[in-house]
Amino acid sequence: MTDAWTIGSTVATAAAALVALGVAVNEGRTRVRERADRDAAQARLLLIRARGGTAHVDNYTDQLFLEVRWISADAVKPGSPAVPVRYAAGERRYIRPLPAQGSSAIGLAEQTWDGHSGPAPRDFTVRATVHYLDAAGLWWSRTGNEQPVRLLDGHGEPQDP
Repeated sequence: MTDAWTIGSTVATAAAALVALGVAVNEGRTRVRERADRDAAQARLLLIRARGGTAHVDNYTDQLFLEVRWISADAVKPGSPAVPVRYAAGERRYIRPLPAQGSSAIGLAEQTWDGHSGPAPRDFTVRATVHYLDAAGLWWSRTGNEQPVRLLDGHGEPQDP
């Protein structure tokens, strides 16, 4: 009887240890996801839009963004490769800071699209890419309406096609 109790006790102890380890690992993963979500909360509320010959960045938070850098822009159309779009000459490519509930715009250069000059044709969507520093000191990248991506290596520099 003693051997059966010893074996049963050992199995029960091992099972309890495995359950506790599983709970601890799951809790750790949950905390990592919650922190990432909390870190991205402000980053998701900086929105970029382009209309005609102008790109806009809008801060929908109650905190400022310490810096915003206009990195690049392109025009996309379903089934076609992206076409680089230039920012207008002389435009300031840095915003320091972008205030809470603030907005900023930058002009886009005239482009040549299949033989005509001007803004992108109606079947193209212009997407700007910005890198920005949130109030917590974290760098992010966002292109058009895509979700922001955390930049772990700092920021990028503005590019011209």
